[in-house]
Amino acid sequence: MKKKIILCGATGSIGKSALELVRKNPEKFAIVGATAHRNFAELKKIAAEFEIKNLLDTKKIAENFPKKFGEFLKKCDAEIAINAVSGFSGLKFSLEILRQKIPLALANKESIVAAGKFLQKMAAENSVPILPVDSEHSAIFQILADENFQLKKFQKIILTCSGGPFFGKNFSEIKNAKISAALAHPNWKMGAKISIDSATLANKCLEFFEAMQLFSARKNQIEIVIHRESIVHSAVEFRDGSIFAQLSPPSMQSPIAFALNFPRRKNCHLPRLDFSKKLNLSFFPPDKKNFPLLEIADFCAEKMENFPIIFNAANEILVENFLAEKINFGKIPEILKKIIFAEKLEKINSLEKIFEIDKKIREKTRDEIAKNF
Repeated sequence: MKKKIILCGATGSIGKSALELVRKNPEKFAIVGATAHRNFAELKKIAAEFEIKNLLDTKKIAENFPKKFGEFLKKCDAEIAINAVSGFSGLKFSLEILRQKIPLALANKESIVAAGKFLQKMAAENSVPILPVDSEHSAIFQILADENFQLKKFQKIILTCSGGPFFGKNFSEIKNAKISAALAHPNWKMGAKISIDSATLANKCLEFFEAMQLFSARKNQIEIVIHRESIVHSAVEFRDGSIFAQLSPPSMQSPIAFALNFPRRKNCHLPRLDFSKKLNLSFFPPDKKNFPLLEIADFCAEKMENFPIIFNAANEILVENFLAEKINFGKIPEILKKIIFAEKLEKINSLEKIFEIDKKIREKTRDEIAKNF
């Protein structure tokens, strides 16, 4: 039987990886519903190829999203939903998928960063899993979780990071970097937003917060390690000092396949490592001096609560303005630090509070950009 999938964000980079996986394995998977926000015309072409019957233009339902998206989910009658929507806007997709008691394959890290405890509570109450699709968190999950989603006790999570296109550079060399240089990731082909986040290492900061939430880890239980080859997707150290790592070629199809097949493992015709050939794996400590977002993330991780929400909201606006050529690359950490250190710790006791903080910080960041530039 083919597994019936809803694909949210079908025209983005993760959505395209999911489509390629289905294209390679038509006997295993069927997409029964798909959404797009900016490019519904492309979604129609995708639907014709994959014979997708249920399509949703999420731009048209913005004012009544939960009700309309909920109706769409019920109509699809799927076994799992992939949330491949980019940014904080993906949170509302995650919430409704779990409300409808559909297992969630989650590529939208911002959902967990902003509302991890609420999503996990909702998943537990509705008896549906959250399966991480970020390659790093998928790797950690594969090492720690059993088929009942119970996690083994661990000593430390080793969160790997490629270092992005500016690895080894001084901040003075990259503060005026061009957009094309910041987008040139050495290992992964991704969308513009996540590519810029990989250049500043904001993506790793968000993944740090995500790992804290997903695996109930304390700040001192997670170590970021630069691994240029993107083959070791992350590792876990146990009490006796043993370290288990998950290795595979740098392809998002692998963690997507794992999530769709869990708890079984199936051959999905994906690239494999060949140990009969020379294979070098290198590891370096992160450079917090020249990538200052790592130090800002340390500050946020000490406090948590509202600070990961602040970090994400401000960063999204800053990246948007960098891509629009309104600020230079070096202003991203400078303004982000200013925004974060101006805020006070607030307890997050409701979903409404999360959306309120996100909106407030976006406005503050826009004002700060307008004031200075």
